[in-house]
Amino acid sequence: MYKRRYVTAVILAGGSGSRMGISENKVYLPLDGKPAILHAVESFDGHPYIDELVFVTREDEQTQAKELLTAAALTKPWRIVQGGDSRQASVRNGIAGVENEFVLIHDGARPLVQKELIDACVEALLSYDGAIVSLLVEEDVYRVGKRGTPPKRLKQSLYAAQTPQGFHTETLRYCHKKHRNDSSSTDDSRLLEREGYRVGIVHGDVQNLKLTTPLDVSMMEAQLSEMNDAEKVRKRILGRAEYYIGGGFLPE
Repeated sequence: MYKRRYVTAVILAGGSGSRMGISENKVYLPLDGKPAILHAVESFDGHPYIDELVFVTREDEQTQAKELLTAAALTKPWRIVQGGDSRQASVRNGIAGVENEFVLIHDGARPLVQKELIDACVEALLSYDGAIVSLLVEEDVYRVGKRGTPPKRLKQSLYAAQTPQGFHTETLRYCHKKHRNDSSSTDDSRLLEREGYRVGIVHGDVQNLKLTTPLDVSMMEAQLSEMNDAEKVRKRILGRAEYYIGGGFLPE
């Protein structure tokens, strides 16, 4: 709960492995010794703002999902919902039974979501109807014209969207209902913008990669190794500080 607002995290797990060159769902690929999506699930489950988890998956993977979540011994209430024929339909199914005021939508193919991103996304909902995690595009971007037309450099600020994305639940539900027959939107925030709602930008994280190609697996493994090493150092320093505060001497 965040300032008396209850929050549900909807995690989408209905991906495929086509661009990975595999037949199985990529979110279940092993990453640092456990299914990739479990890293994201545990991040939301361990977050103090999150009160409930909804796991959206394909019909033929519900048994696998149930076994995975049961074995994880999660601390928050969770349930599994069957996905739809499109991402938009899957989100609509995921939020159908949500009663909490705020909802976060997260792609299970982004397993390295960090606590700070979840913090910022939820907190932004106190000021906006929706909030999207995005990275500022630093490189020059050009729009290529028709044959013979020179490319035009885009000077305005461009952002690359990530997840999670946060919303007031009833607002998102209303927008999905109104645009139910429009499957062109792959981003929930666009539905809100069409209806004139205010959507805020939360600065993203370069480590919040999406699992798409085999190279992404290697990059995420390297990032997890660095994160684990940094956590070990943090705990070692913290342990020394606690020892010192308790009246001892800092070890050499």
